Amino acid sequence: MNHRLFIGYVLSFGLFFVGCHSEQRLEGSKEAVDKIKSMQIKRVTPQQIVAIVDDWGARIVKQAQASWDAAQRQSPKGELTQLCKLEGVKKIDSLEALYGVQIMLLGQKDVKNPNLSSKEQEVMDAYVYNAENKISQITNIQKLGDSVLIYTSPIPQDHMICKECFKDDATHLGVWRIKFLKNEVVRKVDAKSLEKKKK
Repeated sequence: MNHRLFIGYVLSFGLFFVGCHSEQRLEGSKEAVDKIKSMQIKRVTPQQIVAIVDDWGARIVKQAQASWDAAQRQSPKGELTQLCKLEGVKKIDSLEALYGVQIMLLGQKDVKNPNLSSKEQEVMDAYVYNAENKISQITNIQKLGDSVLIYTSPIPQDHMICKECFKDDATHLGVWRIKFLKNEVVRKVDAKSLEKKKK
């Protein structure tokens, strides 16, 4: 075989091989970048953690509520029970995986929920009081020990979630609860965004 012809054959085969696997490489590259970011040495202050949770919490609530609305419009009324448990809202599962959080809906009865910490029960009690007395509601961040932060965001009372999921409660109170793990926040935050938060 001609020497030049042989080299051309090898190069052609090599380019074909690279072309076939370029898509897999691109898919893997994002995972590699994410892994490198998570391994970066980061110094995150408690104030930065709270600021990040406040920012991410607002984003998550906005997307979760929009996804719930979309799922509700597409579902027969009989399936609202499942939606009130956040079952069948795929975007919420994706948000939990993306941010490493747990997303829940809480109502008036959760003031005495034994699965919530005493701090969370107090916050829920305050939300109920505000709802009963027509006082404007605000978001809240509670630190539970050194490793957990709870972001809560009240839902407007005229929203379908409050009307349907909490219709049996006197206040029709609905609250988004997002549980953040501090180590997951540090692992997932980008070092560049931390620099911006220092300024």
